[in-house]
Amino acid sequence: MKNTPIKSADGCLSVNPEGIQKVCMTGSSYALLQYLLLFDTETVTAHTFYFLGYAVSPSIASHLPARHISLRQTSSRIAPQRWVGKIMLKLGRNLRHPFLRNAEIYAFDQGFVAPLIGRRDYSLLSDGPRCMSLNMQETSAEYQRQLQKRASLPGRLEQLLFGPIATHPYGNNPQCRQFFMTEENESPVFGSRPVHVRSLQALWDEAAEEKRELIRKVFDIDDADIATLNSRKVIFLTQPLTLDCGLTEEEYLGILRKIFSHYDHSQLLLKLHPRDRFDYRRHFPQVAVYGKNVNMQLLVLLGTRVERAATVCSSAINAFPDSVQADWFGPGLHPKLVAFYGTTMHPDRPCNQM
Repeated sequence: MKNTPIKSADGCLSVNPEGIQKVCMTGSSYALLQYLLLFDTETVTAHTFYFLGYAVSPSIASHLPARHISLRQTSSRIAPQRWVGKIMLKLGRNLRHPFLRNAEIYAFDQGFVAPLIGRRDYSLLSDGPRCMSLNMQETSAEYQRQLQKRASLPGRLEQLLFGPIATHPYGNNPQCRQFFMTEENESPVFGSRPVHVRSLQALWDEAAEEKRELIRKVFDIDDADIATLNSRKVIFLTQPLTLDCGLTEEEYLGILRKIFSHYDHSQLLLKLHPRDRFDYRRHFPQVAVYGKNVNMQLLVLLGTRVERAATVCSSAINAFPDSVQADWFGPGLHPKLVAFYGTTMHPDRPCNQM
C-alpha cells in the first residue's frame, strides 16, 4: 500500500479513510513496534490508522506504509497552552476522524491520547519492559505523581475536559479493557482484566519475513547500523534525564564524567533515547553516538552484540542476553534522579551495581 501520511500539527485535518478497523495511538516507538508485531501485515498497513506522538520520529512516520497523523510537540511549558491542541483534538475527534466511533483502539495512553479516545474502550500497549511493575505500584514514583496530579486543581480540570484517562493512565481507568505486555508484570491496576503477555522475541520469531522486512524499513535499520553498534565493546543507554528530572547541563555532565571514567572512550558507544537531546558529541568527542530513534530491543533482535552494556536506570538494559556484562549505576547518582525515579527501580537481569 502506498504511504499516505496526513500531516497536521494537532490532528484536526478532515479525513475519513475507508477500511479502518483498528487505531493505534502512541507517543512511544516501543508501543508502535509491539503493535506492528501483534497483527498481520495487511491489518497494520491497510486497516489501521496511526496517531503518532512527537517521540516517534518523523523518520519513522515517513517510512510507515499506512495512513497516519504525526503530532508535533508543543514548545510551551504553560499547561493551558499545552491543552489547546488537546481541546482541538477533542472537538474534532468524531467529526474529522469518524472511524474513531467504531474502530478498535490500541494505545499507550499518555499525552495526546486521552482526548482522542474520549469515553471509548481501548486496549493498553506496553511502554517498555515491565512498565506496569515499575510504574504502577503504590510505592512507585510515577504512581505517586499521578495521585498528586489527580488531587490538584489542574488535574481535576484536565479530567473534566478530557476524561478519566488524562489523570488515570497506564490503564488505571474503567475504559481500559485489556493489557498487552511484552513480559510478565505485576500491578494492582490489572485487577481481573485480561493481561496478554507475548515477548518481542517471541513475536519476532513468529513473524514472517515480509513482516520483518516491513519493520526494518519502518525503523530504517540495515546491516550498516548493526555493524556500527557492534564496532565498540561498550554501549551506554542514555535517558532524557535533563528533560524528565530537571538536571542542569553541569549536573548531568558531572554524572556522565563519573560514569564514563569507568570505560575506554575509544570503545564506548552511546545509544540515544528517543527523547534525549543532550549534545554528547560536543562534550565527549571520542565517544561514538548512535542517534536513530530505534528501540534497543529491536536492535538486539536484529543482531546487535556487544561485550558490555551500561545505563543509569534504563529498562532497555534488560534487552541484552545474560552473556552481555551489564552495569547499573542507578538513580542514587543524584538527588534529582531519586526524586523522579524513586528508590524501587532495579534491573531484571544480572547486573553489576556500580
